[in-house]
This record gives sequence, structure tokens and C-alpha cells, in this order.
Amino acid sequence: MTRRRWIAAAATAGLAVAGAGTGVAMALRGGHPATPAAAALATPALQVPAAGATSTPAATPTPSAAPTPSLAPGALLPRTLQPIDLHAAFAAIPLHFAAPSVGIDVPVMGVGLTAKNAVDAPEGPASSSIWDQAFWYRGGAEAGQPGVFALAGHVDRVGGAAAAFARVPQLKAGDMVDVTDQRSGIVYHYRISDARAYSLKEVASMPVLDRIYGADVALGQPPHVPADGVARLSIITCTGTWLGSQYDHRFVAFGELAGQTP
Repeated sequence: MTRRRWIAAAATAGLAVAGAGTGVAMALRGGHPATPAAAALATPALQVPAAGATSTPAATPTPSAAPTPSLAPGALLPRTLQPIDLHAAFAAIPLHFAAPSVGIDVPVMGVGLTAKNAVDAPEGPASSSIWDQAFWYRGGAEAGQPGVFALAGHVDRVGGAAAAFARVPQLKAGDMVDVTDQRSGIVYHYRISDARAYSLKEVASMPVLDRIYGADVALGQPPHVPADGVARLSIITCTGTWLGSQYDHRFVAFGELAGQTP
């Protein structure tokens, strides 16, 4: 099985509340409703390649903030938030994500890949703060950079209570979402262009994977400036019917950079 096909297969294994994928697929699994009654509520749940560390986030060094220089198409994107070591533990990063139209305002964690090359999807007990955070896949573009800045998050936590991305499925075209770089104070404003739910089969297709993570990520390569130079955003979580280990659909909202302040 080629790596690209393996990525597609991994996407259908179950999303687990984490970010996007790079060289693999999503691993969001949802918050595991405790009872059939909770599952019947069909509360959207986040899913990305199954796995997710449950240990305490590692304290990785954070490079100083620096404006992204003008880069030519095909140029390798610089790393300023975290080293690109995709097998390092997940860790807090100085970004904050907000979607005012649906009442989301959460900190962001940087995640990589698990030992099985699934996009990490950190989990913990119901009381853990991990359920109330967004996950950026550090194998893709950073906020404001050309390429795809991919975020994922849990829709519910263990027991079925709402988690960080419970309202993501309410996002619609025209809504604005913000990513704040707390090092520089810059706020990147993205406008949602479209949003929809995908079946597990659909979300495993190459065109969808490429759009969610970027073609470089789906190919297992470090991110480069795309030919069109556009800075994009994808926001991923779970939705649909609980199957006992994951939800049967993934909801994805797509957007493009509309501006920044200051």
C-alpha cells in the first residue's frame, strides 16, 4: 500500500479530536459518549487518525515570532511556532482561535504524528483541559502563511458533554474566524467560503484530503508555498451518528485569509 493510499485508509479509521494530517489522515474519534442514550444525541464529535497522546503536553521551545517573508511558489515554508519534528509530543503554542459567530474562543495546541503515523488527537479524563482546546497540525502551514492552516478539535468529551468544537458544525459561508499570534499580537482573519459534512469514505478520498491538509501534507512532504500563494484554513470535527468508537461523518469548514490586524 502506498503512503498516499495509507493516508486515505487511516482517515476512515476514526477521527480523534486533533488537528489535520500530514502524510497521513485525520485521527478524530470523538469524546466517546458513555451510554447509548448519550450517543443517541448524535452530538458532533471530532475525529482524526486514531491515537492521541494522553500524557501531559511537552514543553517544547517556541521560536520568536517573525513575519513571514514574501516567498516564491514552491519555496519551503519557514517554521516559527514549533520544530517540524512530527513525532515530538504535542505542546501548547502561542496561538488562540476564535469563531465569534458560533461562540468559540479557545487556546491552540500543536500536534504531530503518533507512532503509527496518525495525526495526534490528545485525550484525557473528562475533567482535562485538553477537550477545550483546538489542535493545529504542525506539518502544515502556520497561521497567515500560504498553504493550509489546519485545525481540529473535539466535539464532545468522555461522557458526552460538549467540547471545544461542539459548535463548529454551525459555521457557514461568510462567517469570520480569527487566529491570534500571541507573540506579535497579530490577528489573522479568515472568511469561511464553504462548509459541509463528509462520510468516512468521502473524507478518505485524495481530493478531500488534499483540500483539508494541502497536497504536500497528504504526500508526506514538508509544506511549500502553493502555486497560487493563497493562505487557507480548514476546521475539522466530527458529526453524525455515533458508531461505538467514532462518528460516521466529519464536518469541515474551509476558508481563506481575508486580512490581518494590526
